[in-house]
Amino acid sequence: MTTGIDAPEPRDASPARRLPPLRALQAFAAVVRHDGMRRAAEHLHLSHAALSQHVQHLEEAFGLRLLDRSGGRARPTPLGREFGEALIDGFARIEAASARLRLRGDESRRLLLGAPTSLSVSVLLPRIEEFSARAGFELQLICPAGAGDLAQARVHALLMHRDPGEQGLRGELLFEQALVPVVSPALYARLDPQRWWLDPVPGARLLHVVSEGWREDWPAWFGDDVAAWPLPQLSLSSPMPAISAALAGQGIALLYPRLIAQRLQQGELKALPLPRAAPAKRLYLAWLPEAEGAARLGWVRDWVVALLRGEEAV
Repeated sequence: MTTGIDAPEPRDASPARRLPPLRALQAFAAVVRHDGMRRAAEHLHLSHAALSQHVQHLEEAFGLRLLDRSGGRARPTPLGREFGEALIDGFARIEAASARLRLRGDESRRLLLGAPTSLSVSVLLPRIEEFSARAGFELQLICPAGAGDLAQARVHALLMHRDPGEQGLRGELLFEQALVPVVSPALYARLDPQRWWLDPVPGARLLHVVSEGWREDWPAWFGDDVAAWPLPQLSLSSPMPAISAALAGQGIALLYPRLIAQRLQQGELKALPLPRAAPAKRLYLAWLPEAEGAARLGWVRDWVVALLRGEEAV
């Protein structure tokens, strides 16, 4: 029996069993995922010619047609689609395993928390160093961040306004607060508080935040047809410019009080009476499956809840 360094290569190492280049496999997985070459090339930031070369390399390696190029558009053949879906599943498993290792490597040192910019600036950032000192690990805020950042393990946990369960994520509801319309004192003085939503005075317009998790807030009162709203509207990208516009007397912002607690307390903004039952803003904490039950996740949850309730943060 031959042993040691003189042992022949195992059969699995023969040329016929070697894997094609990783780049070619990734390229073909993208073709199947996007059902064609054009969108796959855009996603990979490759030219159409470069992507075609990757696919041709695989076809030559296997001696099989993986794309049907008839009809002016290249689409996966049934065999190609089967192969591509297996690649997609395999890469997903690799990404998940990498995320688990990354999380294990970081777990004693830091936690990356994705959060909306408005919440980070107004509530979290002023207390983050104090939190890290108490918790014994570094908390880093990544903002803005969304569900895609969590799914790709760019953050360990995520604060979000949409129910994470609707997007296939694990999470829980942390906080819920009714929204209130707020204006500058100068604009408040010119409005009729009992019918401000019908008041045509200059500057009386609805500051409509159109970012994820906010764009539905005014429609909850006045419907989806913006043209039918009782006041003109100004679209803004996030709550932060809406707060700035309200402070400048440029319109009426619809916000949850904890986000502007200091502004309200100091009289820089004034709350208007509600025209009807107020819509609620919900904040959820979502996390990677690998972080389930982690002690540091519990630290973050308790800290955020305490801050949003106006309590002494743990």
